[in-house]
Amino acid sequence: MEDKRSIALSSIDHLGITQSINNIVIEEIDSPWQEKALIKRKKGSLDVKTFVWNDDAFLYGRIFRLFLYIADVLDPAFQYDPRITPDEEKEPHIRDRYNQIWSLYVDSRMERRAMESFFDRTLRQNLFIDLERGFGWKEAGEIFNALWSKETFTYPEIIDFSYHLEERFPEMRGPADAYHIEKDMAVCLNEPSVKKHMERLSSPELAGILNDLLSFAAYSCRDTLIVPCHYGIVFLYQRRVFIELIPSQDGTLTLSILDPETNRYDTMGVTRETNLEEIQKKIRHHYGVMTIHA
Repeated sequence: MEDKRSIALSSIDHLGITQSINNIVIEEIDSPWQEKALIKRKKGSLDVKTFVWNDDAFLYGRIFRLFLYIADVLDPAFQYDPRITPDEEKEPHIRDRYNQIWSLYVDSRMERRAMESFFDRTLRQNLFIDLERGFGWKEAGEIFNALWSKETFTYPEIIDFSYHLEERFPEMRGPADAYHIEKDMAVCLNEPSVKKHMERLSSPELAGILNDLLSFAAYSCRDTLIVPCHYGIVFLYQRRVFIELIPSQDGTLTLSILDPETNRYDTMGVTRETNLEEIQKKIRHHYGVMTIHA
C-alpha cells in the first residue's frame, strides 16, 4: 500500500496539483476494470479516494492516469462542470460514451508521455468500437482515431461529443443504406426473437416468404420447438435442429433442412423466385421420415 501512496504523491507532484489535494485515500480492488478516482471538495481543495487494482502490472501508469482525471477537474481551461454530466440511469448509452471519450483523452496523453498503462491504445480502441455498435467497425475505428489524435478537450466538448457523435463525424458515416455485417451481428446478439429476425429482412416479399415458411413448418411439424437464437430461427425436433432459417439485413434468406436419411443438411438461398411448394414437400417428407425413425 505504501508503494501505491508513493506513486500517488509522485503523480500529483509531476502534474503540479499537489497544493490542490488535501488528502488521498487508496482502496485496493480485485479488477483493473473498476479502477477509478472519486473527489470531494473541501475548502478550496480536494479529498481524493482512489480504487486501485491489487496487482503490480503497470502500477505506476495505472495510478498516474487516475490523477490525470483529477488534473483535468482542477484545470480551469478544461471547464469541468458536473451539472452537465449525463445521467447514468436516464441516459446509460450517453453516459457510457462520455466515460469512453474522457478515458481515451486520458489514455492518449499517457501514450504521448510514453507511459505504459493497462489501458493502452489497442484496448481503448476495442472498447470504443464495441460500444459504438451503431457504426460499422471501419467507421467506428476512424472516429476513434480522430478522437485519439485530438490533443486537447474541454469538458463541454466531451459532453457535446457524447450526445452528438454521429453529427460531429458525418463524413465517416457512409451511405445510410450501406450493409454492415457487424451491425447485423449486434442486432442478433441483442435479445433475439422471431419478430426481430423477421424485421431484419429489408424485402417485404422475402419477409412474406419467411412468414409463410414459419407458418407451414409450425403447422406441419407439430412436435417441433421454434427457438430464436442469435443468428436465426431454428425448429428443434427431439433436441436436434431440423430446420434453420437465417434472415439477413442485406436482403437474403438462407434455409437449411436436415435430411434424416443422409444425416446431412440441404442448404439453399431463398429468393422471390424460389418454388415454395417444393420446399414444403421436402419439409413434410423429411419430417415424416424423422418421426418414423423416432
